[in-house]
Amino acid sequence: MCSYFTPDTYANEHSAQAARLAAGLCADLASEIYSGRAKNGFALIRPPGHHAGVHQSMGFCLHNNAAVAAFAAQVAGAKKVLIVDWDVHHGNGTQEIFEKNKSVLYISLHRHEGGKFYPGTGAAHEVGTMGAEGYCVNVPWSRGRVGDNDYIFAFQNVVIPIAHKFSPDFTIISAGFDAARGDPLGGCDVTPAGYACMTHMLSTLAGGKMLVILEGGYNLRSISSSATAVIKVLLGEKPKWQFENIEPSASGLQALLEVLKVQTNFWPCLSSKLTQLQSCWEAYLSGRSEIHQLSC
Repeated sequence: MCSYFTPDTYANEHSAQAARLAAGLCADLASEIYSGRAKNGFALIRPPGHHAGVHQSMGFCLHNNAAVAAFAAQVAGAKKVLIVDWDVHHGNGTQEIFEKNKSVLYISLHRHEGGKFYPGTGAAHEVGTMGAEGYCVNVPWSRGRVGDNDYIFAFQNVVIPIAHKFSPDFTIISAGFDAARGDPLGGCDVTPAGYACMTHMLSTLAGGKMLVILEGGYNLRSISSSATAVIKVLLGEKPKWQFENIEPSASGLQALLEVLKVQTNFWPCLSSKLTQLQSCWEAYLSGRSEIHQLSC
C-alpha cells in the first residue's frame, strides 16, 4: 500500500477494497495467462494504476495494477516482462517501480509537451538507472492531436524493434484510452482501428501471452469502442485496417528522432532506423520532400 495520497487522488470507504480487487484480479489473470490456463486477458477494472509509485498514490491511482501483474507473472515463471503503456499520460509510477530492473522493459507513448503535460515526467532522456539504462523507453509527444499514423509509426520504428530484441516471456498493455478520438482530456485522435493494430502487433510477442489492463479514459463512448476493438484482437480477429505506407506528422517524426538518438545507445538494433529517419527529416527540412511524400 502506498504511504500517502497526492491531492489529485480521492477515495471513500469503498476505495481500498476496490483497489485490492483490481490489483488482485490483475495478479490472478497474469498467473493464469502465463501458466497457459488462459490464452490472454483484458482486465476491465477501476481504479487505474500506472501513476501509483513506490510510496505514493496519485492521478486517481491507488495500487499499480500493471506492476502487480508483472510481479505475478514473474512469480509464475516469466523471466522477462514487457509493459507497453499507451495512456495519454506518462506512467510515472510504473517507471519509478521498474527503473532499476532489467527484467521488466517499460515503454510509454504519451503527451509530454516539454514537461507541461501531466504528470510532467517521461522525457526521452529518462531511460532507467542503476545498470538498467535502456529499459525505460519514453516516446514523448510534443503536442496534442496525435493520431493513428504517429502511434503506428512509433510502433514500427521504436516499440516493436526494441520489444523483439528484448524477447519478453509476457506482455502487459497499460491500456489507457484517453488518447482516443473524442476524449475531452487527452486531446488526441487515436481510433479503435489504431488500438486494434497496436494490439495485434504486440500479440506477436511472448507467444501471445498478453494481459491488457484498463488505465485512463474520460469518454465512455471512446473507451467502449476502443476496448471493444482491442478485445476483438484478443479473441483472434485481425484488424480490418492494415497500416501500410504510414505518413507521420512532422512533430511525430521529430519526437521519434529524439527517442532513437537516445535509445540507440542501448539498443543498437535501432541504428538503421535512426539513419533512415534522419535522411527523411533532412529531406523534409531541405524542401526536397513533404512529410506525406516521405518513404520512411
